[in-house]
Amino acid sequence: MVWIVIALLVFVAAAAAAAVVVRRQRRDVVERNQVVPGRPTNAPLSWAGSHDPEARLHRRLRDAMTALRTVAAIDDATTIGLRASIEESAVAVDNQLVSIAALAREYREQRLPQAHRAVECVEAAVAQYATAATRHATTALEADLADVRAQLAVVAEIRGELSAG
Repeated sequence: MVWIVIALLVFVAAAAAAAVVVRRQRRDVVERNQVVPGRPTNAPLSWAGSHDPEARLHRRLRDAMTALRTVAAIDDATTIGLRASIEESAVAVDNQLVSIAALAREYREQRLPQAHRAVECVEAAVAQYATAATRHATTALEADLADVRAQLAVVAEIRGELSAG
């Protein structure tokens, strides 16, 4: 009788441990799938390893935001505002990727080139931000930040085309 109780306790403990591990793994996958940490994404978890074009673009956005967070920037109000604008643009493009993925194939294929361009512009904005935010020369910084703003304007224009189309 004692052995049955011990076996039952071991089984319950193993099941509880397995449930905790599964819950942590799921949370980790959900967090890694977020474009901007702490901001839930509408992208399905299957996009973490999918080869669909939308999933690959989603991962590129996520990786660009990871690069943005690793920039050792000389932060001031301007650069912090630009960083937030880049993040907002990335989240908006990601949401549009989710919408595009839900379309019928013929419509999806029409919108993918624009989505690809939008992701490229976000990546370019991150690269320009990294260059600008690490400079000490104010005049060069302002010129580079203007380039980042121009990239964000292009992203906004493409997002408008995607929404209208």
